[in-house]
Amino acid sequence: MTWEIAVAGTVHIDDITTPAGHRPVQLGGSAVYFALAAAPRATVHLNGIVGRDHAGDFADLLAGTSVVGDGLVVSEQQTFRWHARHDFDRWLAVDTFSVEGCDASWEPRLPPAAAAAEVLFLASMRPALQRAVLDQSSARLIGADSMTDYTVPEREAVRDVVHACDVLFLNRIELASLTRAPTTTWRQEAIAMCGVGRLRAVVVKGGPAGASLVTEDGVISRPAAPVGGQVVDPTGAGDALAGGFLAACAVAQRADADFFPTALDAGLQRAAAAISHFGVSGLVENPAASAAEGRT
Repeated sequence: MTWEIAVAGTVHIDDITTPAGHRPVQLGGSAVYFALAAAPRATVHLNGIVGRDHAGDFADLLAGTSVVGDGLVVSEQQTFRWHARHDFDRWLAVDTFSVEGCDASWEPRLPPAAAAAEVLFLASMRPALQRAVLDQSSARLIGADSMTDYTVPEREAVRDVVHACDVLFLNRIELASLTRAPTTTWRQEAIAMCGVGRLRAVVVKGGPAGASLVTEDGVISRPAAPVGGQVVDPTGAGDALAGGFLAACAVAQRADADFFPTALDAGLQRAAAAISHFGVSGLVENPAASAAEGRT
C-alpha cells in the first residue's frame, strides 16, 4: 500500500512573465506545485492558507485529483500574490515583488490524517512555520525546501529545521547562503551537511543542468529530463521535483538512501512536466486546470 504524503506551504496567485508570454492570474504556490506533482502516484494532504477570493478556483483545480484539501484554511483576507519575470538567459526570477495577503495570519494545524502521513514535505516558508508543522507530524520520511529570503536572515532557524529532516532540496545559491561558503564548493558543503542530525541527503537543483543527489557517500548527478516542446514557465519546477521524488518513495515505501537516485529520476520527470506549460497545467490531467488557466 502506498504511503500517504502531507505537504505544508504556500497557496498563491502568480503573475508571471516569461519569453513565452504573460499570465497575470495563475494558481500556484509551493504547496500546490508539490501536491499536483505527487498526486498522480499518492494521496497528498495539502496544508496552507488561501483567501476566499480564490478558494473556489483552487477547489476546482484540485477536484478529481488525489489531493486532499482538509488542511487548507480559507481566510477573509486576499490570497497572497507573487509577481515575477523569468530571465531564461540567467535562469533567474527577476523584477519580483509580492502582496502578502493572508499568508501572515496562517497558524498551521495539521488534520489527523496529515499528521499521520508517512511522508512530509516542508515547502519553502518561514522556518517557524516549518517547525510548527514538523512538531505535529509523525512522518518517517521528511523533505524540506527553503530560499534565500530565509536562509540569510534566519539561517540558524533554517538549519535547525534542516537537521530534523531526511532530504533537503536547495539550489546552489540557496545552499551557499545557508553554509556561508562559495557556490563553487557546493559538493563538499552538501556532503558535510549529511549525517548532521537526521539529514541524509541534499538534492542540489541546477535548473536546466538537472540536479545532483548528495549523500555522505558522494554525489550522483542527473541531467534535466527532456521537455516535450519548449520551456514555457519554470515557476514551481523545484517543488515539482520534490513532489516527484517523495511520491516515488511513497509508492515504493522506501526511505533509504539506496532508493534516492531512482526517486531523483522521478522528480526530474515531474519538473520537466511543470516547465512545459504555464502554471500547473503540465502537472494535471484535469479540465478544471485548463479552465483556471483560461481565466487569466
